[in-house]
Amino acid sequence: MMEDWTIYAYLNLLQTGQNAGYEFLTVREYLTRETLPERYVVLRHDVDRKPGNSRKMAELEAEHGVNSTYYVRTSTFDPGFVEHLEDLGHEVGYHYEDYVAARGDLRGAHSLFQTHLRQFRRHVDVDTVCMHGNPLSPHDNRDMWTAPEAPTLADYGLLGEAYLTMDFEDVAYYSDTGRTWRDGDLKIKDHTMGQGEKRAGAASTNDLVSLLRRNQLEHACILVHPNRWAFSIPEQLAERSKDSAVNLVKRGMRLIDYGAIS
Repeated sequence: MMEDWTIYAYLNLLQTGQNAGYEFLTVREYLTRETLPERYVVLRHDVDRKPGNSRKMAELEAEHGVNSTYYVRTSTFDPGFVEHLEDLGHEVGYHYEDYVAARGDLRGAHSLFQTHLRQFRRHVDVDTVCMHGNPLSPHDNRDMWTAPEAPTLADYGLLGEAYLTMDFEDVAYYSDTGRTWRDGDLKIKDHTMGQGEKRAGAASTNDLVSLLRRNQLEHACILVHPNRWAFSIPEQLAERSKDSAVNLVKRGMRLIDYGAIS
């Protein structure tokens, strides 16, 4: 079994899906296709940091005929970077966190969102967006769409939001947040709205590979953070240590919340 959380393990995931007859879709394709394939994986990436990893991953995907969606934060935005992603055939979306930045002020959040979306659209076509979790904030960026009298995604000419617009009763959602594919307390805000119970869970990438190989999933959405996947041994050790530290903070937050409730 190959070492998990390496680019080799990720490539194995892609190739297994292709060999098993799955079609990889962008979020845009999922929302606009009149007819969806019998078996498919909606593949999306959150570019939280280390955009160089996203560039390498995007190039690897393109070499193997896989298109995916890259959601880019303002902190990782660069015109040349996003244009390169689009030139490779990938979808580029805005990984927004404006409601948190505005500290829950709805009008301020939408003012920021409009400015940032315009900045992105000067360089790439943006049809979908996806919130950034900001686990340390009491605010949830998705609330800027669900609050009373909030503007709609359509008001911005957007097709949808990755957490809000997909049918997660039909599509099984898997995320690598917390360096695990398993749902649980490490995914503080990385959860879908209206998600149905998974028929099959996964903890490791090898588990997810097995599900695809055996066709145990018909429709899935897989979230991959490129900064979490190592392209070298030193990077692998560094990311493992960083994720372990972050996970300790998350578990501490859960214990504080539990104590406040009880």
